Amino acid sequence: MKWIAFLLFAMTWAAARGSGGAPDSVRVLFIYGSKPAKAYEKTERKWFGGMYGGHVGMEIGRDSVLSFRSTEYPCHFFPHKKFSSTFEIRTLHGMWETFPPHNYVEADLKRVVFVIPVTREQKRMIDSVARRYLHHTPYDYATAGMRCASATYEILARAGVVRDYGRATWWKILLPRDLRSILFRQAEAGGWTIYRFKGSAHRVWEGD
Repeated sequence: MKWIAFLLFAMTWAAARGSGGAPDSVRVLFIYGSKPAKAYEKTERKWFGGMYGGHVGMEIGRDSVLSFRSTEYPCHFFPHKKFSSTFEIRTLHGMWETFPPHNYVEADLKRVVFVIPVTREQKRMIDSVARRYLHHTPYDYATAGMRCASATYEILARAGVVRDYGRATWWKILLPRDLRSILFRQAEAGGWTIYRFKGSAHRVWEGD
């Protein structure tokens, strides 16, 4: 069904290009890592990565979130030549339902959203890379390799939004928290808009 996601993104991208007027931007969306609070261990689920996990996606079009994930569980520890990974387009609702039982109310999740202003050329580069990656996944998903945070960073770096670490990207941006730290600094310097949400007390959430 990967071609359907690609087609939906292409339609959204074409509509956005024709809209004109508003400045270009992308939104980087984070779900924080967490574990069940002690009083809720029987009702709350454990998540991949626990307190050091979470998830990152980049909204590159209206209700179109570019997301990188493993297609095999458990995921590879080291990258394999035969990839078990994929880029996909999710709705915003789908992004927030990443973790089991996949029916979380958004208000129950500790989240942060960065609204990043980009030039039209940077947006064209992000869209171009997204189309290529949706068509052909460029690397494997691995614990000691590229994951959701480093993949998001790599695309932003290709567009010149953040510093390009090249092959060192995977260990420079090992955790979602690593990417958040960089974006918080750049947001403060650049006056970006940030939306923050506390999340439910049923879970213990990581800090920044």
